[in-house]
Amino acid sequence: MASFCVDLAIKPSWVVKVGAFVIDPQQVQDVKRALGAKLARWRKSRGLTQADVAERVYSTRSTIAGVECGQQVADRIFWQRCETFLDAGGELLAGYDGYRSLKQRHDQEKLEARQRARWGEVEGDSRPGMDGVPTVAGRALLPPAQVVRSSTSAGGPVETGWPADRSTGLGWPGLGQVSVDVDPALALHWSEMLRLLAASHNVFGSRQVYDAVCRELAVIRRYRHEAMDDLKSRLLAVEARWAEFGSWTADNLGDAAAAAYWLDQALELARGAGDRRMAAYVFMRQAQQAADRLDGTHATRLARTAETIVSLADRDRALCLIRQAQGHALLGDQPRSLTALKIAHKLIDRAASVGADDSDTIGRHCTLAYLRAHEGYCLLRLGQAKAAARALEEVLDGWPVEYRQDETLARAWLALSYVSVDRLAEAGVEGSRALSLAAATSSARAMRTLGQLHAQLTGKTASAEVVGFRNAFSLVASTARL
Repeated sequence: MASFCVDLAIKPSWVVKVGAFVIDPQQVQDVKRALGAKLARWRKSRGLTQADVAERVYSTRSTIAGVECGQQVADRIFWQRCETFLDAGGELLAGYDGYRSLKQRHDQEKLEARQRARWGEVEGDSRPGMDGVPTVAGRALLPPAQVVRSSTSAGGPVETGWPADRSTGLGWPGLGQVSVDVDPALALHWSEMLRLLAASHNVFGSRQVYDAVCRELAVIRRYRHEAMDDLKSRLLAVEARWAEFGSWTADNLGDAAAAAYWLDQALELARGAGDRRMAAYVFMRQAQQAADRLDGTHATRLARTAETIVSLADRDRALCLIRQAQGHALLGDQPRSLTALKIAHKLIDRAASVGADDSDTIGRHCTLAYLRAHEGYCLLRLGQAKAAARALEEVLDGWPVEYRQDETLARAWLALSYVSVDRLAEAGVEGSRALSLAAATSSARAMRTLGQLHAQLTGKTASAEVVGFRNAFSLVASTARL
């Protein structure tokens, strides 16, 4: 096989010299693009798509695309996996190591320039010591004591001075950030942990995981500030997904302010990472929040924005269409609501026919059952209670056991449908089932819907099923307030 090696050796003339930059930033960028192009050539030579490579190296298709066009590099573990999977004869890993060597020398030049700008030229050897502290003739060069300070903002640590506690990883003044070794495997670790927490949340509810999510977000943020360029980008993307999950758990706990805050954070982080698909997903979630507030106008606008800003995986686009359908239903626009649901059906059918989801898919929970449940909700909002009841009965008959949060809402919607068609005893039975799930999962969203059911059943009948639900709801609601 022909060699695809790009010469990434550092030329002897690129030696760092005091007083001048000898490594042009454009040279660093050119080498990064050459490295990405080499990955693309190896991939194509094996007849593979970007999604194929992403799946085998535990990455995403968008990351592979970003690397190949020179927008990002990824860490050494990524290149080791690509090297092994593509059987590149050591060329990919050697190319990455060559790029890192050049990049580190360029970063060293910038560091020394900042040092000179702050402390001026000194006699003797002036360079950072092994622990990152600038030295002169082997002695540590430290700034005056009064500049020791640090601060934080909502976005994480802010480098405003020399921190007293060097374990924070904040930079030394004039030198930028201290180089701290951050394990590249942390990005994958946090991605896997998020999947486990999401599964736990679906079964046990938000109360068991919300505090853990907030604590872990603080840790991710700290390491993200300490990471080097390519790993920093990956951690930004990971942090964005954790922030969106934090918003989801806050939503289910009924904390609207926290839910909105975490979504704003997720959008900012996704933009910083250049992750347009995650940004689209956040817009979709904001549309969902608008629908929960019964704001059909904003729900449809946000969902339409989410669908159009970037090409999405089928399930993610279907989620956007479900939000549009909800918004149109809230506005009483039946044709547009049903049209959006019809297109969502086609997308989910296509995703199911392919088999494994694309590695870029975020909303893997958007299954046929999820769609059918929300179709029932839309029909209910459009005044078609009988059709809504039929759709919800069918989907709940075979509901996936792992999605208890959504089952709670679906059963509450079914109970409301029963009230609308005067099947009051059945409404009480389904309401009690939903209430049991809502109490077990601490779902404030479901409790709000069940509150509507409680109000609609007031004074309707004295049947045992209705009385049982109303008494149980009053008890659970009063306990939750306490």
